[in-house]
Amino acid sequence: MRIRLIHLGTLAPEALHRAYVGLAEAQGERDVPILLLAQSGAHLSLGAAQGPGAELDRSACERLRIPVVQRALGGGLVWVDPGQLNYFFIFPAAAGICRAPELFALIAPWVIAVHAYFGLKVEPREGHDFWYQGRKIGGTGAATIGHSLVLGGSFILEAQWASFVDCVAAPSANFRTWLTAALQEGLCSWSQLLDRVVEPGAVLAACPMLLQAAGYELTLPTVPTEAERYAMGQAELDDVDWDQPLRRRVRAGIKLKAGAFLTEQRWPEGDWLRVWTENGAFRRVAGSAWSVGQGTRLIGLQPDSVQLGEQLREIVGKEASLWGERLLETAVWAD
Repeated sequence: MRIRLIHLGTLAPEALHRAYVGLAEAQGERDVPILLLAQSGAHLSLGAAQGPGAELDRSACERLRIPVVQRALGGGLVWVDPGQLNYFFIFPAAAGICRAPELFALIAPWVIAVHAYFGLKVEPREGHDFWYQGRKIGGTGAATIGHSLVLGGSFILEAQWASFVDCVAAPSANFRTWLTAALQEGLCSWSQLLDRVVEPGAVLAACPMLLQAAGYELTLPTVPTEAERYAMGQAELDDVDWDQPLRRRVRAGIKLKAGAFLTEQRWPEGDWLRVWTENGAFRRVAGSAWSVGQGTRLIGLQPDSVQLGEQLREIVGKEASLWGERLLETAVWAD
Protein backbone atom coordinates (compact mmCIF):
# COMPACT_ATOMS: atom_id res chain seq x y z
CA MET A 1 0.00 0.00 0.00
CA ARG A 2 1.26 3.46 -0.90
CA ILE A 3 1.58 6.00 1.93
CA ARG A 4 2.90 9.52 2.44
CA LEU A 5 5.10 10.06 5.49
CA ILE A 6 4.90 13.65 6.78
CA HIS A 7 6.82 14.98 9.78
CA LEU A 8 5.91 18.43 11.09
CA GLY A 9 8.35 18.74 13.98
CA THR A 10 7.08 20.30 17.22
CA LEU A 11 3.73 22.09 17.12
CA ALA A 12 1.71 24.13 19.59
CA PRO A 13 -1.13 22.07 21.14
CA GLU A 14 -3.96 23.44 19.01
CA ALA A 15 -1.77 23.36 15.89
CA LEU A 16 -1.15 19.65 16.45
CA HIS A 17 -4.85 18.86 16.36
CA ARG A 18 -5.55 21.27 13.52
CA ALA A 19 -2.82 19.53 11.51
CA TYR A 20 -4.49 16.12 11.24
CA VAL A 21 -7.98 17.62 10.97
CA GLY A 22 -6.90 19.93 8.14
CA LEU A 23 -4.94 17.20 6.33
CA ALA A 24 -7.94 14.88 6.51
CA GLU A 25 -10.34 17.56 5.29
CA ALA A 26 -8.03 18.31 2.34
CA GLN A 27 -8.00 14.72 1.05
CA GLY A 28 -10.17 13.42 -1.73
CA GLU A 29 -11.68 9.95 -1.56
CA ARG A 30 -8.95 8.48 -3.78
CA ASP A 31 -5.91 10.26 -2.37
CA VAL A 32 -2.95 8.34 -0.97
CA PRO A 33 -3.09 7.54 2.78
CA ILE A 34 -0.91 9.67 5.08
CA LEU A 35 1.11 8.98 8.20
CA LEU A 36 1.62 12.26 10.06
CA LEU A 37 4.25 12.49 12.82
CA ALA A 38 4.62 15.45 15.19
CA GLN A 39 5.45 16.43 18.75
CA SER A 40 3.69 19.01 20.88
CA GLY A 41 3.95 21.05 24.03
CA ALA A 42 2.29 19.73 27.19
CA HIS A 43 -1.50 19.79 27.12
CA LEU A 44 -4.65 17.85 27.93
CA SER A 45 -6.63 16.44 25.03
CA LEU A 46 -10.32 15.73 25.59
CA GLY A 47 -12.15 13.13 23.49
CA ALA A 48 -14.76 14.40 21.07
CA ALA A 49 -17.69 13.56 23.39
CA GLN A 50 -16.16 14.67 26.69
CA GLY A 51 -16.99 17.77 28.71
CA PRO A 52 -14.05 19.58 30.34
CA GLY A 53 -16.04 20.64 33.39
CA ALA A 54 -16.82 17.01 34.19
CA GLU A 55 -13.34 15.60 33.59
CA LEU A 56 -10.95 18.35 34.71
CA ASP A 57 -10.14 20.65 37.60
CA ARG A 58 -10.32 24.03 35.87
CA SER A 59 -8.50 25.94 38.60
CA ALA A 60 -5.59 23.48 38.49
CA CYS A 61 -5.36 23.69 34.70
CA GLU A 62 -5.26 27.49 34.89
CA ARG A 63 -2.82 27.56 37.82
CA LEU A 64 -0.42 25.16 36.08
CA ARG A 65 -1.01 26.83 32.70
CA ILE A 66 -1.89 23.53 31.05
CA PRO A 67 -3.78 24.11 27.79
CA VAL A 68 -6.91 22.04 27.18
CA VAL A 69 -7.88 21.05 23.64
CA GLN A 70 -11.11 19.39 22.49
CA ARG A 71 -9.95 16.99 19.80
CA ALA A 72 -11.95 15.58 16.92
CA LEU A 73 -10.93 11.99 17.68
CA GLY A 74 -12.75 9.65 20.04
CA GLY A 75 -11.49 8.07 23.24
CA GLY A 76 -10.95 9.49 26.69
CA LEU A 77 -8.82 12.14 28.34
CA VAL A 78 -5.22 12.05 27.05
CA TRP A 79 -2.07 13.69 28.40
CA VAL A 80 0.31 14.90 25.67
CA ASP A 81 3.80 16.25 26.37
CA PRO A 82 7.13 16.79 24.58
CA GLY A 83 8.28 13.30 25.61
CA GLN A 84 5.84 11.74 23.15
CA LEU A 85 6.01 11.32 19.39
CA ASN A 86 2.45 11.51 18.08
CA TYR A 87 1.27 9.66 15.00
CA PHE A 88 -1.89 10.05 12.92
CA PHE A 89 -2.91 7.70 10.11
CA ILE A 90 -5.23 9.34 7.58
CA PHE A 91 -6.92 6.86 5.23
CA PRO A 92 -9.23 8.24 2.51
CA ALA A 93 -12.35 6.25 1.63
CA ALA A 94 -10.91 4.50 -1.46
CA ALA A 95 -8.46 2.62 0.80
CA GLY A 96 -11.47 0.53 1.80
CA ILE A 97 -10.96 0.90 5.58
CA CYS A 98 -14.31 1.96 7.01
CA ARG A 99 -14.13 1.23 10.74
CA ALA A 100 -11.66 2.16 13.47
CA PRO A 101 -10.94 -1.47 14.50
CA GLU A 102 -10.02 -2.28 10.90
CA LEU A 103 -7.56 0.61 10.72
CA PHE A 104 -6.11 -0.32 14.12
CA ALA A 105 -5.54 -3.90 12.92
CA LEU A 106 -3.88 -2.55 9.77
CA ILE A 107 -1.44 -0.21 11.52
CA ALA A 108 -0.77 -2.36 14.60
CA PRO A 109 2.06 -4.38 12.97
CA TRP A 110 3.96 -1.17 12.24
CA VAL A 111 3.48 0.17 15.79
CA ILE A 112 4.62 -3.18 17.16
CA ALA A 113 7.65 -3.14 14.83
CA VAL A 114 8.69 0.36 15.96
CA HIS A 115 8.66 -0.73 19.59
CA ALA A 116 10.49 -3.97 18.75
CA TYR A 117 13.20 -2.09 16.86
CA PHE A 118 14.11 -0.40 20.14
CA GLY A 119 13.82 -3.58 22.22
CA LEU A 120 10.22 -3.47 23.45
CA LYS A 121 7.88 -6.38 22.74
CA VAL A 122 4.34 -4.98 22.81
CA GLU A 123 0.99 -6.48 21.94
CA PRO A 124 -2.34 -5.00 20.80
CA ARG A 125 -5.24 -4.99 23.26
CA GLU A 126 -8.97 -4.32 22.98
CA GLY A 127 -8.66 -3.08 19.40
CA HIS A 128 -7.24 0.31 20.44
CA ASP A 129 -4.37 -0.07 22.96
CA PHE A 130 -0.82 -1.41 23.09
CA TRP A 131 0.53 -3.17 26.19
CA TYR A 132 3.92 -4.27 27.46
CA GLN A 133 3.96 -7.13 29.97
CA GLY A 134 0.61 -6.25 31.49
CA ARG A 135 1.09 -2.48 31.40
CA LYS A 136 -0.36 -0.03 28.91
CA ILE A 137 2.27 1.67 26.76
CA GLY A 138 0.03 3.43 24.25
CA GLY A 139 -3.56 4.05 23.21
CA THR A 140 -5.38 5.25 20.10
CA GLY A 141 -8.51 7.18 19.17
CA ALA A 142 -10.25 7.47 15.82
CA ALA A 143 -12.88 9.41 13.90
CA THR A 144 -14.10 10.01 10.37
CA ILE A 145 -13.03 13.47 9.18
CA GLY A 146 -14.00 14.58 5.69
CA HIS A 147 -13.52 11.65 3.32
CA SER A 148 -10.97 9.98 5.61
CA LEU A 149 -10.81 7.71 8.61
CA VAL A 150 -8.22 9.10 11.04
CA LEU A 151 -6.53 7.15 13.85
CA GLY A 152 -4.12 8.83 16.26
CA GLY A 153 -1.79 7.60 18.99
CA SER A 154 1.68 8.23 20.37
CA PHE A 155 4.99 6.64 21.24
CA ILE A 156 5.45 7.47 24.93
CA LEU A 157 9.21 7.96 24.96
CA GLU A 158 9.45 9.83 28.26
CA ALA A 159 6.25 10.97 29.93
CA GLN A 160 5.70 12.98 33.09
CA TRP A 161 2.32 12.32 34.73
CA ALA A 162 2.37 14.78 37.65
CA SER A 163 0.55 17.64 35.92
CA PHE A 164 -1.99 15.22 34.48
CA VAL A 165 -2.87 13.93 37.95
CA ASP A 166 -3.11 17.50 39.31
CA CYS A 167 -5.53 18.51 36.56
CA VAL A 168 -7.95 15.57 36.70
CA ALA A 169 -11.21 16.33 38.50
CA ALA A 170 -10.88 14.59 41.87
CA PRO A 171 -13.27 14.40 44.83
CA SER A 172 -10.38 14.11 47.31
CA ALA A 173 -6.62 14.34 47.71
CA ASN A 174 -6.45 10.60 48.30
CA PHE A 175 -8.15 10.01 44.95
CA ARG A 176 -5.15 11.74 43.35
CA THR A 177 -2.76 9.66 45.47
CA TRP A 178 -4.39 6.46 44.26
CA LEU A 179 -4.41 7.75 40.68
CA THR A 180 -0.66 8.39 40.85
CA ALA A 181 -0.06 4.87 42.16
CA ALA A 182 -2.33 3.36 39.51
CA LEU A 183 -0.60 5.20 36.67
CA GLN A 184 2.84 4.19 37.92
CA GLU A 185 1.73 0.58 38.13
CA GLY A 186 -0.41 0.32 35.02
CA LEU A 187 1.19 2.66 32.47
CA CYS A 188 4.76 2.82 31.25
CA SER A 189 7.06 4.85 29.02
CA TRP A 190 10.06 3.79 26.96
CA SER A 191 12.53 5.48 29.29
CA GLN A 192 11.24 3.49 32.28
CA LEU A 193 11.60 0.19 30.48
CA LEU A 194 14.87 0.82 28.61
CA ASP A 195 16.59 2.82 31.36
CA ARG A 196 17.55 5.37 28.73
CA VAL A 197 15.87 8.10 26.71
CA VAL A 198 15.18 7.42 23.03
CA GLU A 199 15.14 10.69 21.15
CA PRO A 200 12.26 11.33 18.72
CA GLY A 201 14.83 11.74 15.93
CA ALA A 202 15.90 8.13 16.37
CA VAL A 203 12.32 6.93 15.97
CA LEU A 204 11.81 9.17 12.94
CA ALA A 205 14.97 7.81 11.32
CA ALA A 206 13.70 4.25 11.69
CA CYS A 207 10.16 4.93 10.44
CA PRO A 208 10.75 4.73 6.65
CA MET A 209 12.56 1.40 6.90
CA LEU A 210 9.94 -0.07 9.22
CA LEU A 211 7.07 1.15 7.04
CA GLN A 212 8.64 -0.50 4.01
CA ALA A 213 9.22 -3.70 5.99
CA ALA A 214 5.51 -3.66 6.90
CA GLY A 215 4.58 -3.55 3.21
CA TYR A 216 4.10 0.18 2.66
CA GLU A 217 5.50 2.00 -0.37
CA LEU A 218 6.61 5.51 0.54
CA THR A 219 5.53 8.14 -1.95
CA LEU A 220 5.76 11.91 -2.48
CA PRO A 221 5.12 14.60 -1.40
CA THR A 222 6.59 14.25 2.09
CA VAL A 223 5.52 17.76 3.10
CA PRO A 224 2.01 19.23 3.03
CA THR A 225 0.98 20.80 -0.25
CA GLU A 226 -0.05 24.44 -0.36
CA ALA A 227 -3.71 23.40 -0.31
CA GLU A 228 -3.10 21.12 2.67
CA ARG A 229 -1.28 23.84 4.60
CA TYR A 230 -4.18 26.18 3.98
CA ALA A 231 -6.64 23.54 5.21
CA MET A 232 -4.53 22.97 8.33
CA GLY A 233 -4.56 26.68 9.07
CA GLN A 234 -8.33 26.90 8.57
CA ALA A 235 -9.25 23.72 10.45
CA GLU A 236 -11.70 24.35 13.28
CA LEU A 237 -11.65 22.70 16.69
CA ASP A 238 -14.59 22.69 19.05
CA ASP A 239 -14.35 25.34 21.74
CA VAL A 240 -13.51 24.14 25.24
CA ASP A 241 -16.81 24.86 26.99
CA TRP A 242 -16.36 24.46 30.75
CA ASP A 243 -20.13 24.82 31.27
CA GLN A 244 -20.98 22.05 28.82
CA PRO A 245 -23.58 19.82 30.55
CA LEU A 246 -21.99 16.45 29.77
CA ARG A 247 -21.49 13.61 32.18
CA ARG A 248 -18.06 12.23 32.97
CA ARG A 249 -17.04 9.50 30.54
CA VAL A 250 -16.41 7.17 33.47
CA ARG A 251 -19.05 7.76 36.13
CA ALA A 252 -17.44 9.21 39.29
CA GLY A 253 -13.89 8.57 38.11
CA ILE A 254 -11.45 7.70 35.35
CA LYS A 255 -10.41 4.80 33.13
CA LEU A 256 -6.86 3.72 33.94
CA LYS A 257 -6.43 1.23 31.09
CA ALA A 258 -8.50 -1.51 29.47
CA GLY A 259 -10.48 -3.22 32.22
CA ALA A 260 -9.27 -0.94 35.04
CA PHE A 261 -11.08 2.02 36.62
CA LEU A 262 -10.70 4.31 39.62
CA THR A 263 -13.87 5.84 41.09
CA GLU A 264 -14.95 7.64 44.24
CA GLN A 265 -18.38 8.54 45.55
CA ARG A 266 -19.52 10.57 48.53
CA TRP A 267 -22.93 10.79 50.20
CA PRO A 268 -24.56 13.80 51.96
CA GLU A 269 -24.23 12.26 55.42
CA GLY A 270 -20.44 12.07 55.01
CA ASP A 271 -20.02 8.43 53.97
CA TRP A 272 -17.65 7.73 51.09
CA LEU A 273 -16.17 4.93 48.95
CA ARG A 274 -13.08 4.81 46.76
CA VAL A 275 -12.80 1.82 44.43
CA TRP A 276 -10.10 0.60 42.04
CA THR A 277 -11.38 -2.24 39.85
CA GLU A 278 -9.25 -4.32 37.50
CA ASN A 279 -9.87 -7.43 35.39
CA GLY A 280 -13.33 -7.99 36.84
CA ALA A 281 -12.36 -7.82 40.52
CA PHE A 282 -11.72 -5.27 43.25
CA ARG A 283 -8.07 -4.17 43.08
CA ARG A 284 -8.26 -1.79 46.03
CA VAL A 285 -11.12 -0.51 48.18
CA ALA A 286 -11.38 2.15 50.88
CA GLY A 287 -14.44 3.49 52.65
CA SER A 288 -15.64 5.41 55.67
CA ALA A 289 -17.28 2.32 57.18
CA TRP A 290 -14.11 0.29 57.73
CA SER A 291 -10.42 0.55 58.52
CA VAL A 292 -7.62 0.18 55.97
CA GLY A 293 -6.92 -3.33 57.14
CA GLN A 294 -10.55 -4.36 56.76
CA GLY A 295 -10.67 -2.94 53.23
CA THR A 296 -7.89 -5.28 52.10
CA ARG A 297 -10.25 -8.21 52.70
CA LEU A 298 -12.24 -7.17 49.61
CA ILE A 299 -9.25 -7.23 47.25
CA GLY A 300 -9.58 -9.82 44.50
CA LEU A 301 -13.29 -10.43 45.06
CA GLN A 302 -15.73 -10.23 42.18
CA PRO A 303 -18.89 -8.10 42.46
CA ASP A 304 -21.27 -11.08 42.25
CA SER A 305 -19.29 -13.42 44.49
CA VAL A 306 -20.73 -14.99 47.63
CA GLN A 307 -17.49 -14.09 49.42
CA LEU A 308 -18.13 -10.37 48.93
CA GLY A 309 -21.39 -10.53 50.85
CA GLU A 310 -19.80 -12.66 53.56
CA GLN A 311 -16.90 -10.24 54.03
CA LEU A 312 -19.21 -7.23 54.18
CA ARG A 313 -21.34 -8.91 56.83
CA GLU A 314 -18.23 -9.52 58.92
CA ILE A 315 -16.98 -5.96 58.45
CA VAL A 316 -20.13 -3.81 58.75
CA GLY A 317 -22.68 -6.24 60.17
CA LYS A 318 -26.33 -5.32 59.50
CA GLU A 319 -25.28 -2.55 57.09
CA ALA A 320 -23.76 -5.12 54.69
CA SER A 321 -26.64 -4.76 52.23
CA LEU A 322 -26.33 -0.96 52.16
CA TRP A 323 -22.57 -1.03 51.55
CA GLY A 324 -22.92 -3.82 49.01
CA GLU A 325 -25.29 -1.61 47.03
CA ARG A 326 -22.91 1.34 47.37
CA LEU A 327 -19.97 -0.74 46.16
CA LEU A 328 -21.88 -1.75 43.05
CA GLU A 329 -23.07 1.83 42.56
CA THR A 330 -19.53 3.23 42.82
CA ALA A 331 -17.51 0.60 40.97
CA VAL A 332 -17.12 0.67 37.17
CA TRP A 333 -16.23 -2.49 35.26
CA ALA A 334 -16.51 -1.53 31.59
CA ASP A 335 -16.07 1.62 29.51
